[in-house]
Amino acid sequence: MNRRDFIKLSGASAGLVLIPVSNLAVAQAPVHVAVDDPQAKALGYVEQSPEAKSNCANCAQAKGDLAAEWVGCNLFPGKEVKGAGWCKVWSPRPV
Repeated sequence: MNRRDFIKLSGASAGLVLIPVSNLAVAQAPVHVAVDDPQAKALGYVEQSPEAKSNCANCAQAKGDLAAEWVGCNLFPGKEVKGAGWCKVWSPRPV
C-alpha cells in the first residue's frame, strides 16, 4: 500500500467514527414491570385484575397496542405492564 492509498483509507475510516453508535443499536425487548418493583407496590399493581372490566388494557394511562399481552403505561416510562393487570390509579379510557 502506498502513501496516497493509506491517506485515502484513513480519511474514509475516520468518517465512520463520527457515526453515532446509538443509531446502530438493535431494538431491545421492552422491560416488564415486576410486581415487587417499589413503584408498582406503591400503586398496588397486580398482574391479574380483581375486576374483569377494569384492567391495564382499558385504562386511560395505557398506550401502544392495547390488544397485546403487555402494554405501555404512562406511570412506568420505558416499561410495560400486563394488559390483564390493574393498579390503584386505574381510570376508564375516554371513549
